[in-house]
Amino acid sequence: MNCAIRDFEEKDLNDVIRIARALPEWFTPTGVEHMTIDFHFQKGLVAETGGMVVGFLFYFSDEGILHISWIAVGKELHHKGVGKTLVEKVEEMAKAFAVHEIRVETLGDSVEYEPYARTRAFYRALGFLDFQRTMQDNPECPELLVLAKRL
Repeated sequence: MNCAIRDFEEKDLNDVIRIARALPEWFTPTGVEHMTIDFHFQKGLVAETGGMVVGFLFYFSDEGILHISWIAVGKELHHKGVGKTLVEKVEEMAKAFAVHEIRVETLGDSVEYEPYARTRAFYRALGFLDFQRTMQDNPECPELLVLAKRL
């Protein structure tokens, strides 16, 4: 699917929150609340088709490592390459600044939950490898998996 990728602008906030709320399998109300705050402090990209925001990716850098914090694509466009295009764009940007690694956190494999099995498969198909697993006292994410990709 052809989509244009551009920098997130404040005017996109309602669109990205709408996308997240339409994906309750991935984003709980608490998650949406956290992302609403994070979006004001992080950089982001949006994917557009026909002038409509259909996906987003937010990121930040810490000690020279780029971290993907939030990513989503409208359900009707899953498996159409929009998410892959967003990740490829942030990789391009990272390389331009000599960033050598991208990391992303997600729900670990010990939790049998099909939507996140697809999420892990998505990242692994893009070359991300398991980096760290942490058991947590968090009912929404009892196992945190960090995936990393060397650039």
